[in-house]
Amino acid sequence: MPQFDPQKDEDRAYLAAALTAYALGLKTEAILSARRRSPAEARARQISMYLLRTALGMSLSRVARAFNRDRTTVAHGCHLIEDCRDDPDFDVWLEQLSVGLSSVVVLDGAALEV
Repeated sequence: MPQFDPQKDEDRAYLAAALTAYALGLKTEAILSARRRSPAEARARQISMYLLRTALGMSLSRVARAFNRDRTTVAHGCHLIEDCRDDPDFDVWLEQLSVGLSSVVVLDGAALEV
């Protein structure tokens, strides 16, 4: 099994999915699955993609490749999650996930693109 490398987009996607899965009580594999899943798992995948986009500053194309999705699918998911941030409780919860993800990713001295 290859070693985990937080500088690889796929490993960052796994980390975001694992964090989101843990927070929602889901399985990481379900979030990363290429198959259509339940609405809860789809929402968790959208949250994971949003976290990569916002907390780590990854481009839509990079997030799409990491999740094996189309760039427009990632953009749509990010817009849906952004709309959910109108709920103050969801906004605080998502911000906590964002801080958690960005705190565990090794940046190798590179600044975050915000």
